[in-house]
Amino acid sequence: MEEKDIEQLNKELEESKKQAEEYLNNWKRERADFLNYKKEEARRMEEFLKFSIEGIIMELIDVVDGIEVARKNLPESKELEEWTDGFDGSLDKLDKFLEKFGVEKIKIEQDTSTGSEQVKFDPLLHEAVEVQDKEGDRIEEIRPGYTMHGKVIRPARVKIVK
Repeated sequence: MEEKDIEQLNKELEESKKQAEEYLNNWKRERADFLNYKKEEARRMEEFLKFSIEGIIMELIDVVDGIEVARKNLPESKELEEWTDGFDGSLDKLDKFLEKFGVEKIKIEQDTSTGSEQVKFDPLLHEAVEVQDKEGDRIEEIRPGYTMHGKVIRPARVKIVK
């Protein structure tokens, strides 16, 4: 073999090595992009599944509201004690069921060691349907609100009072 042929072969070998390295680096980048895509897609699917039952939960919350209204309208008496216990038991079971899916009531009153402290109006959590005092800083709950996994799915309807 002539020296020119060896030089040409060495050049081709170097070019092939560079090309192989470039292909390998491109493959590594594509592999990393694909893994990131898979992780992102898994996260999106998890979010979708987390909130896919939101419509059913909203329907169930309406049922809970109806049971709570019926319970509040029952007069307190010995004759109806079994009824009230039944309503209370059903509401407890429904609350536990909702908790399993990350659903929580929006708190209006916070119990502290010094008594109860009123929560201030927050437009992200509360919907003001009545205002008794424009400078009022206390709120009274008219209809409970709910969050699901930290996201407000139904704001609490409140009345702003002094």
